Amino acid sequence: MTIILYTPAMRSSAQWIALFILLLLHTLVNYPITTDAFSPSTCRRTKQSTISTRECVHNIRLYSSNADDSGGSTKKKKGDSLRSTTGIRPSLHPTTINCIAEALLLRSQCVLGKSQNEDGIEIAIDTANKQIEPLQIAITAGGIAMSAIDQRKDAATTDETTDAFTVEESQTISGRVVGVIMRMRELEQGMIQKANEVNWVTKYGEEESFGLLKKECKHAASTNDEAPSSDEGVVGELEKQLAETIKINPLFRMNRAECLLALFLSTVEAPQMEKLGQDVAGGSAVDFIDSDRLEVLC
Repeated sequence: MTIILYTPAMRSSAQWIALFILLLLHTLVNYPITTDAFSPSTCRRTKQSTISTRECVHNIRLYSSNADDSGGSTKKKKGDSLRSTTGIRPSLHPTTINCIAEALLLRSQCVLGKSQNEDGIEIAIDTANKQIEPLQIAITAGGIAMSAIDQRKDAATTDETTDAFTVEESQTISGRVVGVIMRMRELEQGMIQKANEVNWVTKYGEEESFGLLKKECKHAASTNDEAPSSDEGVVGELEKQLAETIKINPLFRMNRAECLLALFLSTVEAPQMEKLGQDVAGGSAVDFIDSDRLEVLC
């Protein structure tokens, strides 16, 4: 907008008339007035447009309110909505593998000298320790599984995409964790034997993908079944190296836990369930490792 200030020099009528004409021209050019803007039809259209806008806003608010109150498709549901509609339950293998990995870590701590927990109680986790009763080891293994199941249950109360395990699923996880830990030494020997039977594992240095040390495989290949017990010095040093690797290398630890579970399912659980004509929650299929390891282990 142009602002013209009054000055004392503008005293004559001609000057005032000129100023008035200038202001009028400026207004007409910059702010043209059309009579159509005030016509009845334009007023009706404007009124209808305003009503339509208000109705639209009202409908949006009403829809949002109904969606929150009626539990419609837009309302968030507790748990994995996709799985709940398909009936497919989450896999039990990740939780089981994490429990086995935790047991491996506890055993490595015992080998490295930290054999007691914070309360000063001996950690019962290794079946090779003849001073510990098998029942104590089973109790420790069951405690590891129950702790993981409880964590899942707590997460389900706060995370809308997480489902708690059912009773049958919890029993399956606990049974597998206890079964693997109670047979861990035998399963490890079986893993080493199967890895040594395949040339490509040693040829391409793939021992670590199974959670095995090269020295483990070489030592087992160069001795018979009785030799490890007669060579305590070599075995002790190998145990310490294995424990240290399990402690500092999470990927190595996880690979070992996966292969232990795979071997347990294929050689212990699946044959036993087939013999009894029964099944467990989620089935006993080994579907959590790659095809190369699966071919070697199973």
